[in-house]
Amino acid sequence: MKTINAINVNYAWAQAINLMRHYGLAEVSRNGPVRVAPWPVTTIYSRPDQRVLLDPVRDANPIFHLHEALWMLAGRNDATWLDQFVGDFSARYAEPDGTLHGAYGYRWREHFIDRHNINRAGNLDQLNKVVKILVDDPYSRQAVIQMWDAEMDLGVPGLKDRPCNTQIYLRIRITPNTAGISASGLAVQADLRELDMCITCRSNDIVWGAYGANVVHFSILQEYLAARLGVRLGKLTQFSWNWHMYHNTHHLADQGSADRHADRQYPGTLPLVTDPANIDFDIEQYVENPETGRYATNTFLGTTAYPMFMANIERKAGNLETSAMSWANEIQAPDWREATVAWLQRRIKA
Repeated sequence: MKTINAINVNYAWAQAINLMRHYGLAEVSRNGPVRVAPWPVTTIYSRPDQRVLLDPVRDANPIFHLHEALWMLAGRNDATWLDQFVGDFSARYAEPDGTLHGAYGYRWREHFIDRHNINRAGNLDQLNKVVKILVDDPYSRQAVIQMWDAEMDLGVPGLKDRPCNTQIYLRIRITPNTAGISASGLAVQADLRELDMCITCRSNDIVWGAYGANVVHFSILQEYLAARLGVRLGKLTQFSWNWHMYHNTHHLADQGSADRHADRQYPGTLPLVTDPANIDFDIEQYVENPETGRYATNTFLGTTAYPMFMANIERKAGNLETSAMSWANEIQAPDWREATVAWLQRRIKA
């Protein structure tokens, strides 16, 4: 097994390219020829909040990645919602009923039945469950979120989509820490508490999955859970059993471009959650109607997500150089602003 230790996704992406170029082996798959690592690959991020991939050759769509993550936190599986950002998303991945079979957020919040709720047969919200487990026992090793459902996924023919990432493990890492000096002049001792997350992935495309969508989706989930628990953001680990790159994406792995963005200073971040008590309500309302983000108490939605959403609306309307860029420059989070402005500029030049 190989391990990629990285500050953020830009460092991880540069290391991933080097690994694949040196060790990737040619194989066949149901989606065509691939290069596959001969061993599992584990990627560990020390700053998972630095989640925005800036490599212009990879040309990651920041608007899609962020909004898909919010759609997941809202527990949705209606694939057509994502057509706003990738026009043929549902055509490629939705089942005949319009749903995304393996939608992670739906699996987190709606898919499984809470059979231990004796008052009603309700859906199991795994996010609420793991928060309760870790509040009750911060040392618990039983906070596990499940995405793979053997009954629905294992050997079931004809599905367009089934979960690639299968489980999430959570733990609060607790270390002694001197927090400061009290009013009486005595040292105040407090534990430093950080939420670590580990994801297991059965099949991981390094271009579109691991260092594109996955790092955004899961780091946002991790930040959301840490905020609800009142602890700091810890390390994010993704264990990839089959770590691969399709041959038709080799041109995206431009070594020089990736390296230039690996060692540059990251532009900075803004917190996703500023009001943990209302974050579920705010996200659900935003996904239902992004205009509500302007009034959300979790200000990231109004200051970052909403301008990105509007920039995408104007892009689709053909107003790239005017309204779309104007909205993009309104984005308050420095990382998402830089990525969105650059992504739109590349489309102007094209």
